[in-house]
Parts: sequence; C-alpha cells; structure tokens
Amino acid sequence: MKSVPLLVAVFCVATAGSLLSQALDGQSPVAPRPDGFVFCSDHDHGQPVPLYGRCGKRQIGSLNCGEKVTVVARNGDLLRIIPASERVPRFVDASAISRQPDKFVPFDNDSGVPDRGPIDCSGLGERRPLVDGFVVCAEGQTSVPVHGACSGSSSESLSCGEKVSVLVRRGDMVQISAPPHGMPRYVPASSVSQQPDHFVPFDDASGVADLGARDCGNLPDRNVTMPHATFAPGPEYSEQARKKKINDTVLLSLTVTVDGTTRDIKVVKGVGYGLDEKAVAAVSRWKFTPALKDGQPIEKEITVEVNFHLY
Repeated sequence: MKSVPLLVAVFCVATAGSLLSQALDGQSPVAPRPDGFVFCSDHDHGQPVPLYGRCGKRQIGSLNCGEKVTVVARNGDLLRIIPASERVPRFVDASAISRQPDKFVPFDNDSGVPDRGPIDCSGLGERRPLVDGFVVCAEGQTSVPVHGACSGSSSESLSCGEKVSVLVRRGDMVQISAPPHGMPRYVPASSVSQQPDHFVPFDDASGVADLGARDCGNLPDRNVTMPHATFAPGPEYSEQARKKKINDTVLLSLTVTVDGTTRDIKVVKGVGYGLDEKAVAAVSRWKFTPALKDGQPIEKEITVEVNFHLY
C-alpha cells in the first residue's frame, strides 16, 4: 500500500529536477524563448548594431548583421536579448532585431514575447560619464578615416576637431562612439586627443581602459561555439556601497580557459565604492563550458556584466 505515495514522491522529485535543469540552462520551463536575427538596413552599410546595458544609456558591445540571438522580453523601445556568445542579458533597439533572418518582422504583440514595459531607471546610481576626445588631423588632412572592428578599409570619416566619446583603447587604435549612429568605431590612437587645442594622447594616465589589440584572426568564425556559464554566483555588496544604496553594473572582460575556469579578469567599466573588486571576486569563481572550435576546447575572451541591486 506504500508504493503509490512512493511513486508520487519520485514523480515530484523528477519534475522538480527537470525544471531546475531548464532554469540552469537559461530556458523557461513554461515556454521556449524565440530566436531573433540582427537586422541591418541598407543605409547601415553592414555596420554592427550597438548593445546596451540596463536602461540603454551605455553601450557595452555590438552585434554583427544576421547574428542569431535569444529574445527574452520587450522593454519599451528596447528588446532584452541574450547573444549567442554569452548568457548574460543585453539590451538592443527593437528595430534592430527581426523574427525572420531574410526580412524584417518586428517582435510585436503577436510575437509571443512578453512586454514588460520601459525599465524604471530612477533608482540607479549615477554612472561615470564617457571620456570626451577630439579628432586631430595631420598636416594636409581634412578628416580622419573611421574603421570597423576588423576592417582595413573605410567608408566613413570624422572631421578635424570633431568631438567623440572614447570607450576603450585597442592596441594602436581607439574605440570611439560618434554621431549620428553612436555605434562603436575605430580610429588610430594618434588621431584622437584629450584636448581640443593640442595633442594629448589617451595613454595609461588617461583612465581609459586598454583591452589590447583585437584578435581578428577568428572573426568571423562559424566553427566556434562560445562558452556558457554553468555556475555564476552573485556578488557580495561592499559596506560602502550598501550605506550609499548604490545600484549599478560593472562590466568585466575575462578569458575562459579550456577547463572552464576564468583568468585575466579586467574591469572595463567600473562604478567604484568597492563594487569593482566584489565583481572580480565573484566572477573568479564562475565556471563555464569552454568555447569549442571544430569540437575542440579553446580559450576565449568574453565580456560579462555583474549587476548590483539593493531590494
């Protein structure tokens, strides 16, 4: 007579284990999340689409045209998505993601993606502003060519003296954001100055992070599967940040090794108050399935966000 309760208990445990497994894999136990495709219009000339952090106020990366993403939710004019390269949610303009790979079909009310409304950013701590830079031209030049991430050619240029926002340093190049699109572009470091009236380079003393020269040898590489987090404990709050009620996000770059551990963790965009150190400490404990190339594990550099929110 005790076999029936035992079977019921086994069934409940198995069901709970299945739901937990789906949650760890980043999947919804209720309904699968749909795929989306990065859509670039003709006037974009195939340039990458910018990725934003929470509230869409700070650019933290980009997506290539045609790239597949997982769509999580709609937030006003933004879509919350998960790029294939990592399992951390990002935000992108809703007009840049299509339900179909060959034509633009928006994620509207008929798409089945939940609409959670615009994000309330009133409680977020003040972010550090981007650093201004000024385009410097050599004698006889009237403009400076602008390049894509790994492109040797250029179809755009910046006028001498034009103001830009400097994001990071990349070897002998500087990643900048400039109107009208605000998308990340690259210009020679010798062409951007900290001062408008005389040349002051963006060196170590400038405070702009140096992420090293981009490795373009593997771009694009469709034979590579990006690493995925399997164990990602949240960060601890510093006492200073807790007292000041700081809510913000730290952006880190790191290398995932062939055994799924992390190394070379660097702060790309910090917030201070001791939270940068707490973010590094948390990510140092994360575990990943390593990136694969042709089925073999390889090391891979990625970026991750570490969110700090007091509830």
